[in-house]
Amino acid sequence: MGFFIFASVEIILFIINSCLDFSKEKQKKISLGLMFLIMFVFAALRGSGDGDYYNYLWFTRDIGTDMSKVFNFSYPVEFSFRLISYFINSLGISRQWVIVLMNLLSILPTFYITAKESVNPFLSVLIFLPIFIQFDMQTSRSATAIGLGFMAIYQNSKRNYLLSFLFFILALSFHSSSVILGPFLLLMHFDLGRAFKIFTVGLAFIISVFSKLMLSILSKLLTAMGLGRMGLKIISYTFEGRFASSMSFMDPRIVFAFLLFLTSLMYYNKTNIKKLSIEDTSIKAIWFSLVVYLLFRSSTAIAFRFATFFSILQMLYIPMVIKDIRKIDRLGAFLIGLSILLFVIPYFIYLLIEAPAYDFFFTNLNAITSLTN
Repeated sequence: MGFFIFASVEIILFIINSCLDFSKEKQKKISLGLMFLIMFVFAALRGSGDGDYYNYLWFTRDIGTDMSKVFNFSYPVEFSFRLISYFINSLGISRQWVIVLMNLLSILPTFYITAKESVNPFLSVLIFLPIFIQFDMQTSRSATAIGLGFMAIYQNSKRNYLLSFLFFILALSFHSSSVILGPFLLLMHFDLGRAFKIFTVGLAFIISVFSKLMLSILSKLLTAMGLGRMGLKIISYTFEGRFASSMSFMDPRIVFAFLLFLTSLMYYNKTNIKKLSIEDTSIKAIWFSLVVYLLFRSSTAIAFRFATFFSILQMLYIPMVIKDIRKIDRLGAFLIGLSILLFVIPYFIYLLIEAPAYDFFFTNLNAITSLTN
């Protein structure tokens, strides 16, 4: 019930805000801020989840005020999580603050970029909701890494390279999956033509047929490099365990990414887009997310987690493409809008149905017990 109340509030706010004619930009940002604030409160106060919530609390309790565990790089969670756990324990405050801080680091960058760059920020929120439900509400460390990674990409597009690097390192320090950002941050600085994008997508499709073999080789390489924990995760997510499953070529997430990639080929080329602009960055992210989906599709968990670092830029791309083509191709704009109704909204509803029951941490006896013991 909690998820549906949250969804209803966000959709009602989207409808109201979309109908209002804001006379000042500040008023629009306040309304947008309210939508993100509701997301933050809903995530920060959660006291439930499919195991991850209780795992975070257990790790926080286990780390305690033991500085040796903070600098133990074989510990099962990344450095920044260990560090904030140490400080929260040192301050003697509730372990719930670990959840609060991680979700703040996820939501705040997303709000900032949306407010600064989206041509339709309320639509951007709607597009972000499935990511929010799957990450902020299910796996906060990944959500934190995605939010910080989003900021690393944004700062790179603004040529703030030191800030971009710092956000990249911070994202990596929360979740090792952030390593996928590295190649993209470099590729952002190259002019990528249509022929190159089509070729790389085709090559990724061919490689994806042998994706399991590729991931097996990657796991062995990581283990040989001393990154055995990452190698074991690849084996677990690809070949064994409850998360081991492949993505079909007809998986709606791949199909949607492919259709967005087609729109980028149809309506944009490198001659009419300024390099490193937010438009250029969004278009490249649409292409790169599809490549990542295909390359890693033998592991749904890996492919989806990696691709989300780039598919989050759909928040900026979809409103942009609707605005840009509305005058020259009304049918195209209509079809893109329709795709939101046929994919984003149904997908969001599906996630709400499949999501674990929601409880505030102060109303759930299991959460209260985990926080106090």
